Amino acid sequence: MSQVAILSDVHGNLPALKAVLWEVATSGAEMIVFGGDLVGYGASPGECVELVRKLGGNCVLGNHDAQSKLVFKLGEEKLPEGWEANAVWSGAVHAVRKMETEALEWLWDRPWVLSVEGGIVAHASLAAANDWPYIVNKEVAAPNLDILQEQDFGVGFFGHTHQQDFFFDDARGAIPERIGVNKIHVPEDAVCLATVGSVGQPRDLSDLRASWTLWDPEKRIIEFRQTEYPALEAAKAILAANLPPDSAQRLLSPEEWALLA
Repeated sequence: MSQVAILSDVHGNLPALKAVLWEVATSGAEMIVFGGDLVGYGASPGECVELVRKLGGNCVLGNHDAQSKLVFKLGEEKLPEGWEANAVWSGAVHAVRKMETEALEWLWDRPWVLSVEGGIVAHASLAAANDWPYIVNKEVAAPNLDILQEQDFGVGFFGHTHQQDFFFDDARGAIPERIGVNKIHVPEDAVCLATVGSVGQPRDLSDLRASWTLWDPEKRIIEFRQTEYPALEAAKAILAANLPPDSAQRLLSPEEWALLA
């Protein structure tokens, strides 16, 4: 069984994606699966999509990917007033403007769920996919754990929250065990899900490095990983593309942001 690198929420951040892929290449992973949201917020949606496709295109649909389809269908003249200042709308518009139609159609055609050895990958939820809920607590996790158990999916890996965490219900079977700071051992009969972090816009204020997850289905170990990347370069690209400054500021420490402000 080969290890699987799970990279989610790239969000058009090409410097972060390249840095993570360099680390993945030395991690022992033989498969890469993307957890959606290749576009949105960042300056390089087309380049990121192209790179993911060259790597096999194993990617699920994310809400920002779907948002770009809505923009394409509506046309900019029908978008909400003030959309230029909204990070979600403006990121979707940027993707539509910068990407070829063929690449956009490929993006929109991504599945909701992909299988990996010992588990599945989805973007936001199995229980309410169209509503894109954030799995940030046990209450939101519970219906997803129900589906994982009922359909015998194994471990569920999710993006969307831009944070790394894991959830389980000890009434459902064996209890996952944390090994050190960043590793979790998942027993064979456990029901567990993990949120894998974000390559392109991590939201752990204590650690702004690109975040991703390594899954070893043989040892049944989830490992949360973080990767240094040139965040100033990514932030400068966002500002140069006339995207909302908030999308750049989120990538940086207050000290780094002061260098650009």
